[in-house]
Amino acid sequence: MNTPPVSSSSVFTRFVACAAVVALSFANLRAAEPTLQLKDGDVWVMAGDSITAQRLHTNYIEAFYRTKHPQWHLHFRNSGIGGNRVGSILARFDYDVAAWKPTIVSIELGMNDVNGTEDVYIKGMKELIAKIRAIPAQPVLISSSPVDDGSILNDWKGERCQKLHPFTVALKKLAAEENVVFVDQYHALLDVWGQNRRKGEELARKNGTWPPKATPVPAATPAPATPAVAGGAKPAPPKPVQAPIAPSLIPLGGNPVHPGEVGQFNMAAVILEGLKVDGDVSSATIKSDGKVVEAKHCKITDVKSKDGKLSFTRLDESGPWPIIPAAKSTLQILPQMLKLSQDVLKVPGLADGDYHVTINGKPAGTVSAKDLAAGWNLTTAFDSVIGERATGITALLTKLQGPLNTEWRAQSKAKDADKLAAAQKAIDDAEAEIQTAIQPVALHFEIAK
Repeated sequence: MNTPPVSSSSVFTRFVACAAVVALSFANLRAAEPTLQLKDGDVWVMAGDSITAQRLHTNYIEAFYRTKHPQWHLHFRNSGIGGNRVGSILARFDYDVAAWKPTIVSIELGMNDVNGTEDVYIKGMKELIAKIRAIPAQPVLISSSPVDDGSILNDWKGERCQKLHPFTVALKKLAAEENVVFVDQYHALLDVWGQNRRKGEELARKNGTWPPKATPVPAATPAPATPAVAGGAKPAPPKPVQAPIAPSLIPLGGNPVHPGEVGQFNMAAVILEGLKVDGDVSSATIKSDGKVVEAKHCKITDVKSKDGKLSFTRLDESGPWPIIPAAKSTLQILPQMLKLSQDVLKVPGLADGDYHVTINGKPAGTVSAKDLAAGWNLTTAFDSVIGERATGITALLTKLQGPLNTEWRAQSKAKDADKLAAAQKAIDDAEAEIQTAIQPVALHFEIAK
């Protein structure tokens, strides 16, 4: 049988159609939003400026992932230095980032870069992305946090906070072009912190404690003499006096550029949310008569219901986010943080009223029957062994990322092999201690009216 000839126009048409399909497939791959998927054994270097060097929100992010995956061996390395810009990290990249042999590198900059130009910032970020990929590791770009000066979008209280807006927009654009994971903590927190400070100012004005009263200057005080300057040069102009900033309704701690524990838990939360983490920890539903209705990602044993008291032992597969008791007011600023740590206990069927809850024989709180029926998130059991555990884990991370991490970085820069090996041994020992601390432990609950 003779096959009819295929026309050149038909071949061309098929070629164009196939090319279009291939192009669309590549476009879809390119358009797919990049994600960060941690795995066992990952090494995450967190590079940044003085806000990273505070070792607060970075440690809180580390605590989240370690307790979320206690069976994994994860490694986090803080690489923050005060005053750093993109050029600073490019200059120290080899000994203070690449030397850790990371699989993930996050860059969190901008607070100092806004004193320069946007072009330099974006050019430097693009170079950092290329260097990170060449290691090879996955780059993650995190915008700077806002300045906590009462600014909200388009109603600025300070120049630096205002400048951070276009820098963040430009960074987001670069991340899209480079197909890189990007987290915008600046815009996620700007209005939240701004309104928190404005509400604080409103309350202070109402109470008559704001604005501060000016200190009277005696009229007879003579003007200070101009100091002599060597070589006949003009003396440096005096630094401008910064106007005082109104108090926040809920203090973040620290200062407007470097928040304390409360503000930095906010920062960790919006970064984790931007990374699209899974907030489910575990949940259990136990009726007041002792019947176990549900046990998801946990094991319930030793259940007893007698004389108006319900008791049981619960062992979770993983732990809730260790939010330290000292920073529990962070939830008042950003209550949606709890979506990141759903460790729920439900007890339906209790008679109306309040109930005392103990965990491992220690008071854990007074909770209403209504709240227990709806579900009590154990992440918020700050005044209990859960809060003590959070404080303990955070303290171990502070030791790891503080003196031990600092020593390793110093010896990496000095290229002292023996001292670097000793510093690594100290880190390995600290991580073994952390690995033990994050393992789930059985908790014994007693609930009584």
